[in-house]
Amino acid sequence: MSMTNYIIIIKALEDGNFFISFPDFEGLTAIADSEENIQSVATETIKAKLIELRKSNLVIPEAKKMKDVSSTLNEGEFSTYVPVKENFDFKATINNLKDQESFKKGTEDLKNKANELTDNIPKGYENLFGIIGGVISIINTFLFAIFSVKVPFFGDYSIGFFKCLGVLADFSKEAKNAQAILLFSGILFVALAGLLIYSSIIKNKNILLYSIIGNAIFLVIFYVILFIKLPGGEVGKYISVSFFKILLYLISFALAFVSYFFLNKIEENEVGETTKTIETTIPIETSLNNGDDKNEEGL
Repeated sequence: MSMTNYIIIIKALEDGNFFISFPDFEGLTAIADSEENIQSVATETIKAKLIELRKSNLVIPEAKKMKDVSSTLNEGEFSTYVPVKENFDFKATINNLKDQESFKKGTEDLKNKANELTDNIPKGYENLFGIIGGVISIINTFLFAIFSVKVPFFGDYSIGFFKCLGVLADFSKEAKNAQAILLFSGILFVALAGLLIYSSIIKNKNILLYSIIGNAIFLVIFYVILFIKLPGGEVGKYISVSFFKILLYLISFALAFVSYFFLNKIEENEVGETTKTIETTIPIETSLNNGDDKNEEGL
């Protein structure tokens, strides 16, 4: 999630409405029916425009500076900033990546490296990566901050799953609404990490795969909800999301997937060996039976 301050130009109309134009987006305009609604109307208009540009794979213009706009204002117009907090569009991002050759090549390289890595893992330790991944996920859940808040006159606060937001209630009532979400999510992340460890210990590749997928899906859902619940506007400028925590979760899932990949490879090899054994056994039995038949005919 990123916060960008876009400039809007406002002009009061004779009918009591307000005409809004956007210097960063040529031809984009909007109408607000009251002065109180100017900010919300402008924000939603900009968000809709950004979504349109991304879907069309067009370049998003860099936000202009106030000094570049103020000199061009006409009589009766005034300008102000509108902070726009963009939510991640995970679906669009994944779809765009899939269409890129670099993504396909990177996936193939990752698969080859996984093959090389699994070939060098000693037999019997194929589940070790999944266990380590689960432990990293648990440590990450308990120790590292989800986001940090810089409160004027009060200092910096690091907020985790099990660190309350009550101390920030006076600074932002909206921030306190996220407390229950954080607590529930922390418990669920620990449970899912425990499932990673358990499925790795018993070497059940199916449960391990479901736990990896479950962890990944919940990670996406959690941060989507978190970005919606986090305060915007002036307060949002003092909140920083910890992308290091997201990275650690992704690393833990990747380690667990290495164990899944290795367990799956072992199973495929065992099936292949069993098939070869059956194929080599059947002709031998057939030839023996043919010999018996000939002996019976001779008798």
